[in-house]
Amino acid sequence: MTLNFLGKGLKFPFQFYKRSGGTRVSTATSQDHAHIHESMLQILGTRPGERLMNPEFGSRLKDLVFEQNDVVLKGLVRYHVIDAIRRWEKRVRVTEVSFDESPADTDQNVLPVRIAYRVIDTQVEGNLVYPFHRELGGA
Repeated sequence: MTLNFLGKGLKFPFQFYKRSGGTRVSTATSQDHAHIHESMLQILGTRPGERLMNPEFGSRLKDLVFEQNDVVLKGLVRYHVIDAIRRWEKRVRVTEVSFDESPADTDQNVLPVRIAYRVIDTQVEGNLVYPFHRELGGA
């Protein structure tokens, strides 16, 4: 059985060969879900309007940078994560969004967002932790 639906594309962040300057193509496989993780990181880290040829691509997470760290922020983050991944990453369904609220992360203005998902075609579960930085200099 071949699992081509996971895709193959440019690795994120982009890497280049030293001698030729050409881009390296991602060799991610279905076992490690690296290609799906890269795609989700691109979606969540891109503001709508940043991509010239696809201005609607991305999520509105960075609009929440100056919001107070409370239940309203967590609800908005959960909504924007689920909405963006549902819209732009058709290979997965988000099953849960939770937050790691350790004091060390809170002091550094980071809210780690734990995203649990299921790959639609294989029903394999995966997860990703997205570091939501509550300051402009963050990820």
